[in-house]
Amino acid sequence: MKSKVAAKDIAFYHATRRDFLKVSGLSAGALAMDQFLNVPLGYAREVKGVYPSKSIQYIVPNSPGGGYDIIGRAMGPYITKYLRSLTPGATGGDIVVRNEPRKGYPILFNAKPDGYSIGMMDTSPYIDNLLGTAEVDFTKYTFLQLVVSTTKLITANKKGFNTWNEAVNAQKKDTLKMGVGFFARANHVCGIIANEKMGTKFKLIPFRGTADCLGALMRGDIDTAMVSEDSSKTLIDAQEIKVLLSFSDRTDYPGAVNVKELGYPELIDQISSHRIIIGPPNLAAEPKRLLLASLKKTCEDPVFMAWAQKANYPIKRVLGADAEAFFLKFVKFYNEMAPVLKRYLA
Repeated sequence: MKSKVAAKDIAFYHATRRDFLKVSGLSAGALAMDQFLNVPLGYAREVKGVYPSKSIQYIVPNSPGGGYDIIGRAMGPYITKYLRSLTPGATGGDIVVRNEPRKGYPILFNAKPDGYSIGMMDTSPYIDNLLGTAEVDFTKYTFLQLVVSTTKLITANKKGFNTWNEAVNAQKKDTLKMGVGFFARANHVCGIIANEKMGTKFKLIPFRGTADCLGALMRGDIDTAMVSEDSSKTLIDAQEIKVLLSFSDRTDYPGAVNVKELGYPELIDQISSHRIIIGPPNLAAEPKRLLLASLKKTCEDPVFMAWAQKANYPIKRVLGADAEAFFLKFVKFYNEMAPVLKRYLA
């Protein structure tokens, strides 16, 4: 059966994202055109049959409903469609999302490198390697695509600070709390880097996740919060919270400033969530080539890109070696920041 991306599928993905937000309260180097499109029609049978001959598990190291989960479910039908078009006779390729909040990374790391297990990570888990708490070496994964870079925001309660300057001046006189989501994950790490690079002294308060953090902000339990734009946009649009600072080179939020205006343009990349599709170490050559080709075609698909724009997912098309180089750039940056990060996290 040929894979089709029906309108009802797109509606499902919209509903998933809306429902999650409602319940929670809330290119690098250029890619040569023929690098991944010159793919052999047949798979050289490192596994039995033509690849893909069965479903592909897409491992999400987070609970259902968040950004990792939504983007995987949204891309899935397109990846399947193009895998099958690239390999006539293929009978598999259906993407099955598997949520593994606590053990997703080791499951994927230890999976067979046969093309039937892929997943998503961001740059922050490498912190576990620095702290000596990691179960895997994050640099050893097979890097397929840097797919989304989400803008970070510092936000306040609707009745709280009106401007970034107000918050900065207040934290000079008194201890202000900044919610940062999971301990040692993206928003927490970004809060540490922001404090260090901009000379602020916000007290960082980890929560079980973004939903809990935003709930605390709306109740007034914390003064500010470091959040991703995609996970807080609904609350911002509803004027339940307001943006004080955007880690970008521009901002459309009334009264907010961007970090480039403040003189820290390097923080645009350094303070962001960069989500990368990965496979197990030493992913077999032909599945890797086919997956890269299907990912490239997915990000050229006008229907998928229209969905991504409407859902506020800024899709990137950084594939293969370029995605790996991007991640290793962060490894170098985190290594340089190791003494500071360990002071907060160890």
